[in-house]
Amino acid sequence: MRKLLFVSLLILPLLFGCGNDTSEEASNKATEKASTEVKVESNESTEISFDTYETTDELYELAKEEGEVVFYTATSAGEQAGLAFEDAYPGVKVSVTKVSDPQIHERIQREHESGVNNADVIFGKGTNGSWANELLTNDYIMEYKPEEIMKHIDDPYKSYKGLPVISEIITIIYNTDHHDEPPFDNWWDLTTDEWTSKILFKDPLSAPDIQGLFMTMVKHSDDMEKAYEEKFGEPIELDGTENAGYEFIKRLLDNDAILMSSMGDTVDAVADSREDHSVVAIASTTKLRDVVQKDAAIGINIDLKPKVSVPGTSKLFVTSNVENIAATKLFIRYLTGGEDGTGEGFDSFNNPGTFSVRNDIEQDDLIPSLAELNLWEEDEQYFYENQDEMHNFLLKIQ
Repeated sequence: MRKLLFVSLLILPLLFGCGNDTSEEASNKATEKASTEVKVESNESTEISFDTYETTDELYELAKEEGEVVFYTATSAGEQAGLAFEDAYPGVKVSVTKVSDPQIHERIQREHESGVNNADVIFGKGTNGSWANELLTNDYIMEYKPEEIMKHIDDPYKSYKGLPVISEIITIIYNTDHHDEPPFDNWWDLTTDEWTSKILFKDPLSAPDIQGLFMTMVKHSDDMEKAYEEKFGEPIELDGTENAGYEFIKRLLDNDAILMSSMGDTVDAVADSREDHSVVAIASTTKLRDVVQKDAAIGINIDLKPKVSVPGTSKLFVTSNVENIAATKLFIRYLTGGEDGTGEGFDSFNNPGTFSVRNDIEQDDLIPSLAELNLWEEDEQYFYENQDEMHNFLLKIQ
């Protein structure tokens, strides 16, 4: 029987009632919006759009006339970046609202349908493809992918919907004081008696990131099957599940996994765990910042089999009714590290375990870069098409 310390069975309301308009007319709406020229009155009339290029100084002068950019972010680092931007560009205010990915989805849809133009920029992972498949398809948001930034982004990230900025991964985190080396080398280790009642993670029903990892394991069930045979020396026998990915999830939860309400709390519990009862967490690498900031005794296994994890990439979109175009373009250029590759504006995100998708920004070498880690490829479309099935599976086995 699993121990349930604090389970948040947050079943997100299906507030996305607008149908997916996939007609050519609908798909062209965002392009038309993005190429519409908007005149900004400064000392002289200047035409600016999301198709035009301006230097940073030119954008700044125009942005001061507009005065503000409104930013919805799903990451607390976005709040810090907003404050840093105001210091860097006096006279341009950033109004920051910190809300979850699903809440951003709901707000943008409600505001758009009510004719209210609140947000200019939104930033988050997109709730397993829901932003791209619902908000973007229905012209509530649009892509802005300036060439001066995109030239520094490699595949597969440059092909993502939206403008990718950072990635993180969900993997196993252990206490480095209690273990000289990772006490596991295979995801299937967590299904053994050694780890009974010692595995912590946020309730996956309220954690889209963990659901994304689980769906990746299901998609790549052949990898999970091979890893099982490597671990146990025999083919896997399924116990009422469809494949080795689903079987892993079932056995993991059946191994007396401890579900908590906060991912951060699970990692803190690992750092504070006793040597005679050392626990591990399935959580985001973003908490590795605590190694530098708090001298926390936590680490990951970069050689975990069959893969370390799958990236979870946070992306920028602009709303289709954005009014402060210059301020928006300036803010996005700042958030993504600046035009000249010096990393301007990226300091708020530049921590171990938060990976830049740019190839020209230097980061702490506590762990390898995204390109160096053995990862599955992120597949938002697969997540979107299979999230209901995963949700129902988790409800059934929990």
